[in-house]
Amino acid sequence: MEHQIKCEHCGEWVDAKLEQCNYCGKTLREEEKKEAYSSKRLKDSLEPQLITIDDDDHPVLKIAKRIVQLGQVIFYAIITFLVWVTSWTIG
Repeated sequence: MEHQIKCEHCGEWVDAKLEQCNYCGKTLREEEKKEAYSSKRLKDSLEPQLITIDDDDHPVLKIAKRIVQLGQVIFYAIITFLVWVTSWTIG
């Protein structure tokens, strides 16, 4: 017997491996997915946010964004070093 879950929209039992209900066609485990996405976003919010480079960007724009990314990484490295030196001298 395969694992089944109850659709929160129509109440029918469906295979747990499915993304959409066979009966009503709506997304299964929608609340769980929203919670998982929001908790993932909260965890990632502490990571440095670098400018994103899209595949469809013009080559010149990609080069400019790489330069900006390099500047961001250098900035984060300097801040990290200053925090380390401050904590090392105090503690």
